[in-house]
Amino acid sequence: MRTGRAFLIGVAVLGWSVAAALALWLAYRLGLFGVGLIGVALWFIGTRLELEKEGAVGHELTPGLFAQQIKAQQQMSRSERAALRDEHSLVVRLARFFKYLGIGLTAIGLGGFILFQL
Repeated sequence: MRTGRAFLIGVAVLGWSVAAALALWLAYRLGLFGVGLIGVALWFIGTRLELEKEGAVGHELTPGLFAQQIKAQQQMSRSERAALRDEHSLVVRLARFFKYLGIGLTAIGLGGFILFQL
């Protein structure tokens, strides 16, 4: 069990390292326009997380997925539902923070790009 957790942490660190390297490369190669692109990506991800806060999102042809989620939530105890609500509120707060960070980076990056191009 311990090595599985260490492996997952290693994969997460590697993924964040690749994302950081890509962001730095974009900012270096494209300047303020790259910062704006990073902002748009953060804005998009934050918005998607806010929209999908209730659980998995499936295709309209798979209503069984939604039924299973609702059934599982109804079978939870009060403490489990409270923990789930707390988890959802944390996800919403983090998503909102990153969405606002993305909006700010977009404004700075694209605004600066336009300012320096004129």
